[in-house]
Amino acid sequence: MDSNHSAPAIVITVINDCASLWHEVLLGIEEEGIPFLLQHHPAGDVVDSAWQAARSSPLLVGIACDRHSLVVHYKNLPASAPLFTLMHHQDSQAHRNTGNNAARLVKGIPFRDLHA
Repeated sequence: MDSNHSAPAIVITVINDCASLWHEVLLGIEEEGIPFLLQHHPAGDVVDSAWQAARSSPLLVGIACDRHSLVVHYKNLPASAPLFTLMHHQDSQAHRNTGNNAARLVKGIPFRDLHA
């Protein structure tokens, strides 16, 4: 299941209808000018879902989230080794910067500090 989406976008797998919990992450991606595509799933493992999303994204970056955590993955990393893991209880700036960093991975520019 390699890059099969026609439009270049970060693929985001939303597990159990939790997208509203991660709004700041989506805003961070938008701030960097990178498009994203939401796909909804009723259940699944967050790390594996993020890796599968990265494999299906033409930009090689995938995200998955549930009600507790959000994972950013890159297609060229091992499936069990995501790039970033964010917990829901972390502050909104960490959420925003994680979105920025997912987009910056696509752009190939340095990451922001999650707590800056």
